[in-house]
Amino acid sequence: MSHGISVLGSSPSSASVERRTAETVVRVSVEEGPRRPWRISTGSPFLDHMVEVLAFYSGLNVDAHVEAGRRLMHTVAEDLGITLGAALREMADARIGSQGCRCHGFAQAVLDEAYSQARVSYEGRALAVVERGVRFGQVEDLQEEFLVALIEGMAQGMRATIHVDLVRGTDPHHAWESAFRALGAALRSALERDEWRRGSAAGIKGTVDRRPNRPPEAGGEIPSPFKTVSSHMGFNRCS
Repeated sequence: MSHGISVLGSSPSSASVERRTAETVVRVSVEEGPRRPWRISTGSPFLDHMVEVLAFYSGLNVDAHVEAGRRLMHTVAEDLGITLGAALREMADARIGSQGCRCHGFAQAVLDEAYSQARVSYEGRALAVVERGVRFGQVEDLQEEFLVALIEGMAQGMRATIHVDLVRGTDPHHAWESAFRALGAALRSALERDEWRRGSAAGIKGTVDRRPNRPPEAGGEIPSPFKTVSSHMGFNRCS
């Protein structure tokens, strides 16, 4: 099969996306509805757990499966994020056109001593800002830089601006779980139906730029030049 993104289904309440590259095949589905067991398999127990946390706090059922010939976790995390973001984008676009969508959200979350904030703005501008007041290097079975890659991938795939601030925490598991709790809750707010905003995204320009001439069955890769920012009490920019 050809490489790129294929939209397998899209509606205001659900979306399924598959992304194929030379390194990974990632399939993600998101859907509203009664909570059910999620089918999440990334190859990393902690990455699975963060997707579970995101699902729970966003109020969405999320299924995610990653196949990778070589288990390079940065690639796995980033490709998972891109595909998850693309599924969220498909659902948001369907919702914008039919029912209206708030398209911006903010949330705070805690887990014991850890505290984080997250902001999401969906208007076709792909940017990730991850600011860490604390750094740990390793969290459970995963390097924390791969969690940054997951968030960056989500911003790319969704074409959204995502800010996540790990404000404080002494336990790495607690700190990162509080971050994904906040991100999930911010997504839930951003995806809230809003008839007043029908046909519009977060900005007033009234549109989200899409890939040109993209038939649903054809998919097509997301353009590569996205801006990302990751920082430790400051901004270190890369393009």
